Amino acid sequence: MRRASFALAVILLAGACGSAGGILGGLGGILGSPSADQPSDVRGVVSGIDTGAQRIDLDVQYVNNLRQSSSTGAVYYDSRTTVEYQGNTYRVEDLERGDEISVRGHNDSNRYVAEVITVTRNARS
Repeated sequence: MRRASFALAVILLAGACGSAGGILGGLGGILGSPSADQPSDVRGVVSGIDTGAQRIDLDVQYVNNLRQSSSTGAVYYDSRTTVEYQGNTYRVEDLERGDEISVRGHNDSNRYVAEVITVTRNARS
């Protein structure tokens, strides 16, 4: 009984830590530790954008083509990040809540930073 209680406490603690974020802007637990040399792909739905922090909050659906369940994370961007939709280039600030996006990014100072964001479904369509 004591072992079962301890095991349950460890599982609950691990779950709480995983939902608190971690490195790479909340995607660390999902992505592991990608380096600048090993880009990763993340797909999901935009849940918010903080232009002051240069952060996109994302309901993550896939990481490196592996389905995720109930995952949220943050994707950061910088002046080099491009946004593409139907062959045109846009600003990150043009993204909207509900847009489905595919992100190609890398680890930069323990944050997942987008290189290219492709809108796969516009929230308005």
